[in-house]
Amino acid sequence: MSSTILALLIGSASVVAADIQTIQSAVTAFQTIGTLRRETPINGDAIAAAYAGDLQTLTQEIDTTNSLKLDSDILAAIEEIKSNNEPSLAGQVIDKTLQRVFYQSFFNRITTIRDLFDSSTSEELIRILDETEAVFQAVSGTAARANEVLSADRQSIEEGSNPGLDIQITESLGRIRTALNKTNPDEDFATVAVERYVTRMSLARAYYIGVLREVRGLIENRNSDLITARIQLKEGEIFYRIIESLVSRDNPTGNALIKTQLAGNVADVVADEIVSELSKGFIGRVKGEMNGQAESIGVDRVQAMAEASGTAAFAKILLPDLELRLGAEVRGNLETALSDLQTASSENSVPNSAVARDAITRILDSYEAELNLVKYSATTEAALIDNAVASFKTIGELRAETTINGAAIEAAYAGELQQLTQLVDQTYATSIDADVSAAIESVKAGNEIPFSLQIIDKSLQRVFALVVYNRTTLVIENFDGLSTDELALEWDRANSAYSAIAGTAGRVNKVLTEDKQTLQDGSNPDLDDQITLAFVQGREALSNLNEDDRLNVAIARENIVVPLARSFLIGVLREIEGIIASRDTDATEAREKQIEGEFFYRIVESLIAPDNPAGNNLIKTQLTGDLANVVANEIVIEISKGIIGQVNRNISIIESTFGIDRNQALVASERVSLYINIFLPDLELRLGTLERVKVQNALQDLREASETDDVSKALTAGSTLTGIIAAYENELI
Repeated sequence: MSSTILALLIGSASVVAADIQTIQSAVTAFQTIGTLRRETPINGDAIAAAYAGDLQTLTQEIDTTNSLKLDSDILAAIEEIKSNNEPSLAGQVIDKTLQRVFYQSFFNRITTIRDLFDSSTSEELIRILDETEAVFQAVSGTAARANEVLSADRQSIEEGSNPGLDIQITESLGRIRTALNKTNPDEDFATVAVERYVTRMSLARAYYIGVLREVRGLIENRNSDLITARIQLKEGEIFYRIIESLVSRDNPTGNALIKTQLAGNVADVVADEIVSELSKGFIGRVKGEMNGQAESIGVDRVQAMAEASGTAAFAKILLPDLELRLGAEVRGNLETALSDLQTASSENSVPNSAVARDAITRILDSYEAELNLVKYSATTEAALIDNAVASFKTIGELRAETTINGAAIEAAYAGELQQLTQLVDQTYATSIDADVSAAIESVKAGNEIPFSLQIIDKSLQRVFALVVYNRTTLVIENFDGLSTDELALEWDRANSAYSAIAGTAGRVNKVLTEDKQTLQDGSNPDLDDQITLAFVQGREALSNLNEDDRLNVAIARENIVVPLARSFLIGVLREIEGIIASRDTDATEAREKQIEGEFFYRIVESLIAPDNPAGNNLIKTQLTGDLANVVANEIVIEISKGIIGQVNRNISIIESTFGIDRNQALVASERVSLYINIFLPDLELRLGTLERVKVQNALQDLREASETDDVSKALTAGSTLTGIIAAYENELI
């Protein structure tokens, strides 16, 4: 295989991509593991032996190509089996994670064929197709399953007709093989471009069906066979990881809901909600492909054909549920419009394409209106906060202007925004109004305008963060003493305040570079979506009609307050990165970043100071002193030490309330998870990915143990967590 193919296929010519012999050997090992995990007891050593070698090589290839960490997930699950920690669940993690390996390998190779069609020989391309077909053999059984659809009453899932996805994929691969002979290169390339969507989306649909199949099973079993239901929940969780990116792009909050249900309590899984959120995500992909078709039609016929194929492929996933909600006639109309779009693309017809797209869009909009989607619905007015938020956004626009108008900023601040700031000052004995007013005066006077603008922005963000904290805390502390309407008003006020700072919560993580000299982008923790979902779920529980409503509000509050604090800590680290990048070349820019970091840190200082007062002082000294003294590793270390104190405090709460006060234990276990997630990326950097996976598994075990009063499971999870955290603390020097 050429080095060009290798580079596209695996992203690095220094790593050898798996050839067909390696893949066939990996498939055999996967099948062996399938047999081993069904034995009683499960032999972890035998699974480890089967995994080592070509199957692990293929997994590591996918990790390298797609920036994943599946190898560590598998190794951690093997360790769970060896230690007899719920081996059946661990077996499902291994199976579904390995299916993801083959799924992603299939996706990568099909795309490589399309990308290299013009530059590679037929022989080279057919070799990659042979590998693709070999990969597919590992997961063809999953593709052969019957459809799973929402029941008529929308309370459960039931088996539908068999779409024959395995046959569709096999036939599509056959058409690709014929096209790779390049007897008519232009049309053959069009065939490959179209069939790429057919094969990939047919396989994605198989895993969509897989998620729903496990949802059906857990709903059927959760009241009669909890062990089986929990195994099926775990299967659904890992299956969903395979297709998550196809949903999260256009439905991030719904993605958060699906993950929460599939990693939570079997009693909380709602079939209609999961199907609806999946559908909203795929609606976005249908529209995305249509937008691509609209841009290509009349300009690039092959690309328009490919985008039309993608439109149809994504839409087919939705058809059964669309028929349930809108009827067979509407489904037929959509199928006709999809076919018309493909025909218009082949004919390169701009007007016919527009007609088909309009018809598809109208139907999808009607369908989306019928879905049971997560959304926040305020029922009370929060005029003071709403107006304050509007003024804050106006100030944001004024700060972005080329010529800064200090008088306009002053006018925007006066009124409800200043009133809210003063109320916060009175409540928390802060001096935010004085800071903001002084900064506005500096802007008006033309003094250090960039610095003053940052003080205004970050100080006002602190106001809204404190309002969120104050109102959500008031709700939980007065849950039994206030009426539902009174609770709803306070929750709506908190949600309104959050809308001002949601952008800060939507940023990617910041993590130390490998040499620990500066910071860089990490993954997106999706804190904004987590917070939005928590607001929705908390509000739904304000009725206090169900036994667990108070608990659900308390957990929702933690999922608002802690992730919001984490977003400001990320903001601190973002500014540290900027300081280090600019201090030797642009001292003014670096000083502005330092001020941003200083005022961001003021928002979350109370999270660090109680358990790490010396570290808190070090951070503040670096954020106010000489730019040359700012050390990324030291600040990260001191933040982690402070958060570890919060973790230890809540572990103590769990120990003192376990088996005595289930609700307190559950809330404390939720806090432990949320706090650990703040430093988990740094723990992974210092201890390795495998330790990170062990922590995540232990956190899930701890929550489940708290729900069921499983002392043995709780002790095991607690021991794992304390041991790894102790090892992490030893690295914080």
